[in-house]
Amino acid sequence: MAFALVSLLLSGQHASAITPEEIKTLAKIGVAADEMIKAIERDKTIFRLTVSQILGLKQAGIPDKVLKFMLRTPQLYGKSPKAGDGKSVSGVATSDGSIGTTAPEEMTAEERAALEARQRAEAERLAGEAQQAEEAQRRAFADGTLRKGMDLAQSGDCVPAITTFLEFIASGGYDRGTPEHYKAWYGIAHALGKCGMYQSAARYLVDVLLEGSDKDFFQQAFWDLRKIRKRINYSPPDLEELTKFDRTSFSQAFQDEYNYFMGEFFYDYNNFTRALTFFEKVSETAQDFAKATYLTGLVQVQNNLYRSAVQSFQTAIISTESNESDAEVSDLAYLALARIAYEAENFDAAVYYYRKVPSNSNKIATAFYESAWTYFVKGDYSRALGTFQVLHSPFFEHYFYPELWILEATIYVNLCHYDSAREAINQFNTKISALAIPLKRLLSQLRTPQDYFKALQKIATGDNLKYVGINRRIVFPVLANVEFYNLFKTVKQIRWEEDEIYKVKEQLGQFGKDLHSKLGALRLSGINAAGIKVQQVLKQVEAELADYAVKVTEIEVDLSAEEIMRQTRKLQGVEEETVTATAETGGTRAIVGSDSMSWRFEGDYWKDARGGFRSFLQSKCVK
Repeated sequence: MAFALVSLLLSGQHASAITPEEIKTLAKIGVAADEMIKAIERDKTIFRLTVSQILGLKQAGIPDKVLKFMLRTPQLYGKSPKAGDGKSVSGVATSDGSIGTTAPEEMTAEERAALEARQRAEAERLAGEAQQAEEAQRRAFADGTLRKGMDLAQSGDCVPAITTFLEFIASGGYDRGTPEHYKAWYGIAHALGKCGMYQSAARYLVDVLLEGSDKDFFQQAFWDLRKIRKRINYSPPDLEELTKFDRTSFSQAFQDEYNYFMGEFFYDYNNFTRALTFFEKVSETAQDFAKATYLTGLVQVQNNLYRSAVQSFQTAIISTESNESDAEVSDLAYLALARIAYEAENFDAAVYYYRKVPSNSNKIATAFYESAWTYFVKGDYSRALGTFQVLHSPFFEHYFYPELWILEATIYVNLCHYDSAREAINQFNTKISALAIPLKRLLSQLRTPQDYFKALQKIATGDNLKYVGINRRIVFPVLANVEFYNLFKTVKQIRWEEDEIYKVKEQLGQFGKDLHSKLGALRLSGINAAGIKVQQVLKQVEAELADYAVKVTEIEVDLSAEEIMRQTRKLQGVEEETVTATAETGGTRAIVGSDSMSWRFEGDYWKDARGGFRSFLQSKCVK
């Protein structure tokens, strides 16, 4: 009966015309998953779904069983894709733990010539577009008063420039919506930006943008806002209004910038479906393509689309290399690939990707830490201990990895080096457990987000007379939090602008008073947001320290039990057969790379050898 209903619903459609929308309809009327699959099998429909379509199907309640079958239809009913349909990096870690490779397809001479011709045409169009924007600005500010204001802004005379534009609006009685008001408003935004008042300028730039894409300064205001967003955390909800404007008259390069900008905006608001629709429109030759593809990969990971995510991260890496765009994206993509491999228990692939992160990257600490965990879980104690040694070095003294001593102790117990395990536990108790009580006391003293923010600042800078006994290492996890960093950077910028505007508030009249008041409100809002993040991170640290204390107790119980057994064997006269450890002349039991060079100097580290430490500690367990 159900199959007949499906047939009836799809009758009149071409045999290969079952669409995702029709699948949604079948789900709405309660057709079973098996019946949907039979309908697809009958017509041999091939679905080539985009990520946004997959998310839409999930939101519509399509069973995973059906969705997985739809994703398999290209292999079941279509021809195998040619090599090169998607670029890849050798050594791909797939969701089932296997390693695969694909090679990029070579372009023919004709294809290469056509591509170069398109690139030349686009470059010429882009140059013409920039010239038109410059000419539009020149014409707009041909008026003597407006030109004077722009000249003052260009020279960094912020206050005279702003007052010039304000007087122009007032003297002419120009209301919002008039061309004159629009020009002066952009002039104010430009003046604020030139004087480094990015938070203040951003609001005026958004006002200019929302006047429409057909206005003279739409492009320039967009570029100015992009630069500002790299300096401060600024993403007001009304930026969504930009999606209503037509962009087809602009160059492909500008459209690429716009599509990435809007995709990032929706990504920040967790609207991943809309974000993907914009990321998919970013051209492969665009400077933002790698970032768009990387963020697409993160969305795919969240939806368990690991194979697609692997492809996205690989493509992002290749893109950063081909167009020399942001190298940090490549580092992040390698970390993402390593994490996928780790989750698939393909530990060799995970280590391979972790080691791809360059030593000068600001992500190197994360790569070392996570690779140490990988070695530990893999059971490669030699490299795990070597990596722990590196993480204890001065290179990483600003990072907080409290569980390292516990992991070391666990390895020592597994290798029957009980004295070393005891020493590792003692180190944990001295350096880590000692932080728990002062942290608990600190958290009990703090009440509001502002309290947390102020305490963080004082402890981080060493001005913590009010918080005696608090080691500044306890706030390292907060300082390493990207979200807190962006919030703190923005609050710092707002506070500076607030102070600067206060100095000239009287000269700027009501405009200055209003702007100063708005900045004050923004500062308090930013401090509250940052304080909440501080509270979240410190509460998490407190909970983790409590968990670690339990783990330490478990290890101590094991060590005590083993000590009793050792004493019992000694009293009974039982000799232990052990593996003789290699004698050393001092220093840490580690070697560099695969060589047999002992590391004799505590605290000394070769920068180019940080990734190659191994311990040659051998097991002492009774055979």
